[in-house]
Amino acid sequence: MAINKRRMAELKGKSVFPERSAAAEFRFRSQVICLNETEKAQFEGIADPAAFGSTRAVISTIFHELTHWSDMVGTVWGRRHLRMVHSAFGVLNSIRVQGVEKQFWKMIALHDAERRLMLPKYYRVQEGKGQLGSPQDSRIDFSGGIEFDTSGKQNPERPILFVRFYGSGSFFIRQPLVVGALLETTAVWSELKTGLEIASTLQNGADSVEKAFIDVELRNLLEDPDLTIYTAPARMVSFFAGISDYNRVYELAASLAYLCLNLSERDFNKLRVPEVMRVWGKRNDAWKRNMDPAYAFAAVCLNAGRWTVGSTVESWIDSGLKKSGLPSAAALREAAIVAMEADDNLPASLWIGQGTYLLTAGLASARARLQGQEPALTMSLAVAEGLPLPPIIDSNCEVGKLAFSTFDYDEWEPVEMFDVECELDDAVLNILSACR
Repeated sequence: MAINKRRMAELKGKSVFPERSAAAEFRFRSQVICLNETEKAQFEGIADPAAFGSTRAVISTIFHELTHWSDMVGTVWGRRHLRMVHSAFGVLNSIRVQGVEKQFWKMIALHDAERRLMLPKYYRVQEGKGQLGSPQDSRIDFSGGIEFDTSGKQNPERPILFVRFYGSGSFFIRQPLVVGALLETTAVWSELKTGLEIASTLQNGADSVEKAFIDVELRNLLEDPDLTIYTAPARMVSFFAGISDYNRVYELAASLAYLCLNLSERDFNKLRVPEVMRVWGKRNDAWKRNMDPAYAFAAVCLNAGRWTVGSTVESWIDSGLKKSGLPSAAALREAAIVAMEADDNLPASLWIGQGTYLLTAGLASARARLQGQEPALTMSLAVAEGLPLPPIIDSNCEVGKLAFSTFDYDEWEPVEMFDVECELDDAVLNILSACR
């Protein structure tokens, strides 16, 4: 079976987590991964990393998208969000049944929750002339705002934390710090680590050349003024920790981001913010009630402070966690697994079986990523742990499978779930036209 090409074309570029290029995208509602520039022959049946030596971008991009998938089905935050998706799926079962309109709000709630993951362009401000440059060469501070509700009024229960980047000259960017930025940070780290693994298989000096290319790509990403929606967490770590090594920056940022995606309600209640964030008063309470992982990331990052001689990734993060009133990173990782093992129920729908299997696969990926001190999802980890990674849709809209995956393809069907996403998209747009 293959995905409907017409519907794929209609939805292309409209995913909740828009990518930096058109190479690939993760379909949030269906959990389908789509490769827009790669055919399955380029990856299907290949289990040796060295086979990707001349096509590093292919497997690196795949693991970028697989990290989005893993963060959705294998973190405390993601599984909470997945329940909202399946709650909306449940409305589709009986959308024309009399009285079901009382449940339409579930589709609107999902739409609003998705909207907040990146926030509309309105909230991002870019002014002046100059260059953003490296985090070490610029200045960073914060400001607070409030989200507009559907009536155009400010909603004090939905505060927004802005990171303000000052470049050279009069250049200025005000960037909302959002959950989507954390998700991009963990995905870039997986992409980077996978690329370095592939480069290490090259011989006769080609490995050094390829690693140099990777360094340039990472620098271009982190210093691009148009990409702060993706790079804000990493730029914050570089600036506040005082680190110029971009590989170390992304390791720290991704490790902290992944922990924040796994915080519990109790953790948010205990969170102590640094003095600079206390100026917002009761808005801090609203951020905690909303269990905003990006807000927690900012608090721990600022509390962790400067990187010092003898610091490690774990010690730097633990320092920030301790000052934030939170358990150690090791304790948080252990608690996340316990929480996901105990909370595996989804709202009833025709697709609960497929959704439940994704939770099972997601828990396997979470256990693998949480067993160490950094959360990269890489080809070597997938092979070593025998991870159940999902099928992938290629550029011809055909289903491709990873040779090293243990995923049960009878339990989850990407073509069917893509069709369900299309049906839900139509239903959401229809009800939005009635109330917005």
